Amino acid sequence: MMEKLRPTFDEGGKLHALHSLFDGFDTFLFTPNTTSKRIGTQIHDGSDSKRTMILVVLALVPAMLFGMFNVGYQHLLATGELVRGAMTCALWWKAFGFGFLAVLPYIIVSYAVGLGIEFTVAQWKKEEIQEGFLVTGFIIPLIVPINTPLWMVAIATAFAVIFAKEVFGGTGYNIFNVALITRAFLFFAYPTHMTGDAAFVRTGGTWGWD
Repeated sequence: MMEKLRPTFDEGGKLHALHSLFDGFDTFLFTPNTTSKRIGTQIHDGSDSKRTMILVVLALVPAMLFGMFNVGYQHLLATGELVRGAMTCALWWKAFGFGFLAVLPYIIVSYAVGLGIEFTVAQWKKEEIQEGFLVTGFIIPLIVPINTPLWMVAIATAFAVIFAKEVFGGTGYNIFNVALITRAFLFFAYPTHMTGDAAFVRTGGTWGWD
């Protein structure tokens, strides 16, 4: 199916302007039939860099799931719904459900902003969409305090992707870790939201627009 659609997005096709978006989606689903032209060691394997990044994301999933549970657990302790050591199955699921709904917006904002910029840059440069943000977008929600307003996360992510990655040439050329630059930007720009117990324990609702 993707091969049938490809001529529409190739040069001269009606949707050539969206070629980078189509190519990114295609190579996300299927390993591209290309070989590096650079001289040096070649890895004879079906796993390209995009597949490697997906494996890293899968390796981070357990940490994300536990982080979601911990957000809900700390919330139940802070609100008095849970006495330490009195965890029941119902409270366990309540803690995880709260944490899931609290963390999910951060994942969405991180990927929406970061990938949006990457798509825009790829279209502008007429290049393939780079896969590095698959991991970065997953790490950012893991390292920012749970009470950080989402608009701050969006600004910090945009700053980091543009000035710590794209200006250096994109994936593999950046000299700084994009996720940590996001965290550093938040720390220096909004220090009161990055320190203290209030930054790490969600006592209000699940959505972080405040």
